[in-house]
Amino acid sequence: MEVIKVQTSEVVITRHGAKRVKERIGLGKGSIQKNAEKALSFGITHAETKGSLHRYLDGVYLLKECSNNMRVYNRMVYLFRGNVLITVLPLPQKYLACADKLQKNKKVEDL
Repeated sequence: MEVIKVQTSEVVITRHGAKRVKERIGLGKGSIQKNAEKALSFGITHAETKGSLHRYLDGVYLLKECSNNMRVYNRMVYLFRGNVLITVLPLPQKYLACADKLQKNKKVEDL
């Protein structure tokens, strides 16, 4: 796995991760780093989920064993190993309402 290191930030993005962000979210090179930082900082953690969304993330974790840090942010699942972004997966349609509700509650708590 090749790693692209960025000196100014704490999040490291792999080449594969950058490719997937471009492909699945449509962000350019300059926005990928900022988006990954926001996902890591403000995304919903696995522990904050419950019910079917929690079980879905359990399944993702078991399938993608290389990650140890998952975040749900802007309807996407970001897979990190520590602070290294490995890949981004779309969140299935049936979990979007639950994820949106949790994200909204998390933003209110942060204020």
